[in-house]
Amino acid sequence: MNNGANIKQFQLLKFINENCDDDHVISRITIVLRRDKLEAPYYINSKISLSTCMDKEENGMIHAMDILNHSRLHNMIDYKYEEIKSLILDLFGGDHESDMVEFSQNDQRLKISLMSKNDDEFRNLYENYHELFEMMDNLID
Repeated sequence: MNNGANIKQFQLLKFINENCDDDHVISRITIVLRRDKLEAPYYINSKISLSTCMDKEENGMIHAMDILNHSRLHNMIDYKYEEIKSLILDLFGGDHESDMVEFSQNDQRLKISLMSKNDDEFRNLYENYHELFEMMDNLID
């Protein structure tokens, strides 16, 4: 997937969603861009999680379970912070809130929460925001 480098969060999430045959996989992505720490003033924290709802009564399981939880924190140089912030504001700064997207901001923080409840919704999210996901995955190249 990335030739032995670090795990690329969003490529991994995309791979799992494309190759999982569960009917009801829920994807949650939270991205928080902050500029308030003294020792590392510019940073971004991204969290992804996957869960699935199953009804396998014959196996003794009826309910949801976590498949994946992954978090990554990046300290950044100011120009990269501003580049990502600008992209986030372009993508989410207007009236883009929906059942799948939440956006909030204050003087020190931008927060985006994305949620999909099935493969089609995830493909739609990935298609709409792939530029941000790729930019964040490329921070570790």
